[in-house]
Amino acid sequence: MGVIIFTGDDTKYKTGNYVTMYGRMTMTPTAPDTTYILHTDKFTSNDISYWHHLVSYRLIVVCDTPPKVSDDIDNVIIDQALRVSKPNYSRSIRAGLCWADRDRAHRMLTTVPLALANSFVKANNNDMRLGRLLAKCKYVLPESYSYAVIAYGLSPVRNFVWPSKAKRSSLILPTGIRQTDRYMDIIVTGDVVSNNLRDIGQLPDGLPKRKKDVTTWI
Repeated sequence: MGVIIFTGDDTKYKTGNYVTMYGRMTMTPTAPDTTYILHTDKFTSNDISYWHHLVSYRLIVVCDTPPKVSDDIDNVIIDQALRVSKPNYSRSIRAGLCWADRDRAHRMLTTVPLALANSFVKANNNDMRLGRLLAKCKYVLPESYSYAVIAYGLSPVRNFVWPSKAKRSSLILPTGIRQTDRYMDIIVTGDVVSNNLRDIGQLPDGLPKRKKDVTTWI
């Protein structure tokens, strides 16, 4: 009985006799001393149960994430290339925002991607001055300046919170209005603005198509 190997890179397995397949199994992996390479992300636990006793030598499954393997099957190997976990920046972010020693906090912050650090700063800071200073650094100065602004311009955070995930809206917005506009609903439903949107055919769903009477000063 051969082995089934899950990997993210099949380069080192392309030695001797090998066959490459894409999407699905088009050959039975029963030939001796032959490596069968399958590129797919849809190789399931049921597929493992079906094929594992038919593999004569090696079946290499190239994928991003391996399926769950039953404990009863002992001829399945997860290649080291798939064991690399995603980096966890939570400790560095907490240190950068919460530690009182801002020199140490600065060193920890520099290990965090700047976009991720900015999202946590936005969720944990209400200082408009700091936000404006970061905006001036963005796209103009090296990232080291932005890290320094966060580290030394932000007071240590006591009530640390995680950024909330943005909710996707199916509302089609009129030209010139952003999803993040705080008073969008009030402005759009106003008499004058809603009538203008009716004239150009960009009225959001839910508003009546008939024009409203505009209240004016005499």
